[in-house]
Amino acid sequence: MKLFVDHRERKLAKLLKDVCEDASFIQLPIGDYLLVLDTGAVVVERKTVKDFLSSIRSNRLWDQLLRMMKTESVLGYDIKRKILVLHGSFESFLVQANHGIQDILFKHWSQLMGAYLEIIYVYNIPIIHAESDLALKAFLRILGKREASGKNEKLPDARWFRKPAKVDLPIKDRKKYILCALPYIGNQLAGNLLSSFETIADIACASIEDLQEVPKIGKKKAQLIYSLFH
Repeated sequence: MKLFVDHRERKLAKLLKDVCEDASFIQLPIGDYLLVLDTGAVVVERKTVKDFLSSIRSNRLWDQLLRMMKTESVLGYDIKRKILVLHGSFESFLVQANHGIQDILFKHWSQLMGAYLEIIYVYNIPIIHAESDLALKAFLRILGKREASGKNEKLPDARWFRKPAKVDLPIKDRKKYILCALPYIGNQLAGNLLSSFETIADIACASIEDLQEVPKIGKKKAQLIYSLFH
């Protein structure tokens, strides 16, 4: 396991001593931390409370998140997960900045809740809140452990559940629904597969080389799809 840290995060170097033995500071093209494992890489974007609020007001946040959504590899490593970490206490910052005036605080909290929901549901990026340096250190350390042990990949211990498709779902969308059950295959990749092969039977019979010709399907995903059907 390797940890690449953006050079702008050097002020937090002390926190990283017990996080990963193989850590190095470089200029990352996206994110602040890149955790690399054999199974893929995890991009972590860290924002202080002040920077997060500022980036919402300037709309800079949405450009950054859109770049994260579109990025599939960093430094040659395939990205399997993207996380936004909010560092610091919103409560103390907002109370101090607004002198505890309830109406103003409620307005700011409403903006924050709206931003949270936008990030989670529209940009599909999970949010972790680390209120202190110690909490941030704990997050990075536990993230590395869970990724290394595969705990972030496992299915729930309870019966696996997937929202059933509607009875009147068009056949093309039903095919996508079936293909989206494959690991790491979302709606876009399912659409790409169907555009190239038309039927699920054709996809199941395709070779690894043929699968790699589909847009956004690399060697690893092609091998995974092939192995599931064979």
